[in-house]
Amino acid sequence: MAWFKVDDHFWSHPKTASLSDAATALWLRAGSWSAGHLTDGRVPVSMLRFFRARRRSADELVTAGLWSLDGETFVFHAWADYQPSKEQVESKREATKNRVNAWRERQSNGVTNVSTPDEGNAPPDPTRPDPTPFSTSNEVESKPRKRATRIPEPFILTADMRAEMRADCPGLDVDHATKQFVDYWRAASGRTATKNNWIAAWRFWMRREHERTTPRSGQQARPTRDDENLAVVARLAAREAAEQKGLTA
Repeated sequence: MAWFKVDDHFWSHPKTASLSDAATALWLRAGSWSAGHLTDGRVPVSMLRFFRARRRSADELVTAGLWSLDGETFVFHAWADYQPSKEQVESKREATKNRVNAWRERQSNGVTNVSTPDEGNAPPDPTRPDPTPFSTSNEVESKPRKRATRIPEPFILTADMRAEMRADCPGLDVDHATKQFVDYWRAASGRTATKNNWIAAWRFWMRREHERTTPRSGQQARPTRDDENLAVVARLAAREAAEQKGLTA
């Protein structure tokens, strides 16, 4: 994981003194999300609904000077002064990966109790702990384990993927369903938020969405929110017309 650092005077800083609890919670949640996703302090406006936050809470942060608005993206003030950049985190993770690989190679060659001067037999850096346990066996793994990752940035919808879904899921709005898929997994956290095969996960999501929105044989399609709203308007109009007819009869 990556860490979102909060200054110990945040609670008493003049910029935060007038913030509502909702705006403070949004700042913390968005900061944690941005650190975990390596966005360098950039939070799309569309993420507000995943934080269960109202736009007025975001506007509070902009007014207080904790955020600024760049088009459809909120930007943390002075992010680089307190948080590591994406480049720094990835560089640190790569260094950790190299140390772990070197450790495993020494183990596989039967060399024990050997460490680099700056490592001191310490476990991998907590910025990105390796999820696979260290093996005490001298046997060389025949095949490296494929590590699960978070959804790619960006997630690219290719022409072949579109064609496949047009054949498998006729009538499905692939672009809209894909946006829902991406937003959902961008906001997700925990072990389920990583996958070994994101294309397979996308296919599963598309087919499930197609099944959900396509009526089975003998069943009517589930009405959309717009359909329900139009039906309510139609009932009210019919009732008003009936009342008017009764008054003029």
